[in-house]
Amino acid sequence: MEKRLTFREDGTFRIMQLTDMHYTDDDECDHRTVEMVRRLIGQEKPDLIAVTGDLVYGADNYRNLEKAAAPMAESGIPWTFVFGNHDVEEHGDRKTMFSMLQAMPGFVGENDPEAQDGWGNHMLPVYDRDGVLRWVIAGIDSGVGNPHREVGGYAFVPRRQQIWYEEALRKLEMQAKEFPVLAFQHIAVPEISDLWNYGTCYGVKREGFGSPFVNSGQFLSLLEDGHTKGLFFGHDHLNSFYGSYYGVVLGFGRASGYGGYGEEDFPKGARMFTLRRDDLEHFETWEVLEDGRELKKVRKYDPLHRRDEA
Repeated sequence: MEKRLTFREDGTFRIMQLTDMHYTDDDECDHRTVEMVRRLIGQEKPDLIAVTGDLVYGADNYRNLEKAAAPMAESGIPWTFVFGNHDVEEHGDRKTMFSMLQAMPGFVGENDPEAQDGWGNHMLPVYDRDGVLRWVIAGIDSGVGNPHREVGGYAFVPRRQQIWYEEALRKLEMQAKEFPVLAFQHIAVPEISDLWNYGTCYGVKREGFGSPFVNSGQFLSLLEDGHTKGLFFGHDHLNSFYGSYYGVVLGFGRASGYGGYGEEDFPKGARMFTLRRDDLEHFETWEVLEDGRELKKVRKYDPLHRRDEA
């Protein structure tokens, strides 16, 4: 498949974010997940699918990887992936799993060797019909656990990885001086808490934040790079909101798997995005649920569209 991503004739580019499918036991829950994901892909027909980690889990992760990825690989739509904390937690390693993904139909993710931390860090340019760079989709490996065990908690994106991100954008500036970035990673930055507590958010929060205890400065780094317009996460299965923080939109995808934890009245689904060729400042985002419903811009809603807060 041609790896170059391009805008549609109408100047739009649609992305579907899937996250935390947690294909584990090859059981009824996992089969239900695959069926739902396949149905949503067919319904929404995105131009790119971004899987933000925890696609598989457990000792049979390699064996189940092809089954979990089947809806994306069979769709004929380009797709990419960043690691969660569970994908190779019990078996295997990132390099091997990413190589397996790269061998699957439609996979356009890459591992930039310049990134000295993590695996599968990449930039995917999106071009207009004339071959001009307009947007960039970034994938960032947010790690597993804090390497400093005396502190504990989840991993953070270290400085060397931030430098890779900054330098990768500088290289892309050779193609175009102005381009926005929509980035994806599994674990949220610590600033997500302040956004929810003090900012204007659209969506729901039903659990605490699984962010790292250590603030490595990642958000400040991408804020200063001047290109990043949005950074979206997975990991927190019961959080699904977004909001602008110092001009950068931070947010969560909708958990997409029945095998992981959740609540009966919090439907599974996916988050959608629309980028526009001629708008380098904004993007649109909404959620699509397992029953096909779409949730638009509603401030602090619950899954049944009842407002949690004014």
